[in-house]
Amino acid sequence: MTYWSISSQVLKEEAEKLGLQVEILVPEKNLFIVWSKEKEVLFKSTDFGGNTSLGEKIADDKELTYTLLGKYGIPIPKTIYIYDHEFGNFDWTKLSEFHFPVIIKPIDEAHGNGVCMNITTVVELQKKLEFSFSLYPKMIIQEQVSGDECRVLVVLGEVVVAYNRIPPSVIGNGHSTIHQLIEYENKNNPLRQEDYYAPLSFIREDQELADFIEKQWYSWNDILSLWIELQLRWNSNMGTGGTAKDMTNILHTDIKKLCVEVAEKMNLSICWVDILTTDFTKPLHEAGGVILEVNGTPWIGGDRELTSVNSGREILKKVFKL
Repeated sequence: MTYWSISSQVLKEEAEKLGLQVEILVPEKNLFIVWSKEKEVLFKSTDFGGNTSLGEKIADDKELTYTLLGKYGIPIPKTIYIYDHEFGNFDWTKLSEFHFPVIIKPIDEAHGNGVCMNITTVVELQKKLEFSFSLYPKMIIQEQVSGDECRVLVVLGEVVVAYNRIPPSVIGNGHSTIHQLIEYENKNNPLRQEDYYAPLSFIREDQELADFIEKQWYSWNDILSLWIELQLRWNSNMGTGGTAKDMTNILHTDIKKLCVEVAEKMNLSICWVDILTTDFTKPLHEAGGVILEVNGTPWIGGDRELTSVNSGREILKKVFKL
């Protein structure tokens, strides 16, 4: 990160409320120190030095993450990998056992960058990959598992907060176009700002959004009928306009235990574990759920406003044993 992030700001504010001292060292790179009478801890955003370098390297590479999780029998989507130099001669029969739709994503990106979802045919897949290889040397192809996404924050072996990530949507008023509804939401929701500077980001009007609404037989300039709710994109990434619903007290105990196990296997003291399941109240194996990915430096910007948990405060309480 090359800016003073909302996650760092939350930790600073909550540290001061807890009576801790804070010294910002390099704000544009999110480096700061928090200390009490007994302890001093160096932070880089939410990373407080508990994650191993190996764990961070694995979490930063989705191929390594899936390989390790698969090794331990932790459920992941059916997955194959393809390099840009393989594209011209790729054996597409390798997808014969895949169920469409599929999703593609780079092995080492974040914030939903480079992700294309709801790909329904091999021809469409080839077209999306051809564009992706102008940006990335290697891509992941996965079966797109149905269900709802939940982001689980694990800190020092315990689940702190869990929330359902919800794709952005608009509700028709009978006279505004879809573009106008998006524009109104971006301008008038006080929780929304550009990228990750606020609890919610602006709904991003990009080609992926255009493709998704087109598959629902809409375009930018169509007027949405009164009370009709239109989902705007398949993914629920917060950086492209998604929102959240608190699931901390609803998430099944077995799922929480599995997320803690994932963190332990990857040598991470703090991480997000993203899951996808059809029922948050059941173990993953009963609901056909999977682990989507793991992030070793989680963003906590919107937890205070969007959930029942102030995760910044909880992180500090655990680190400083308050």
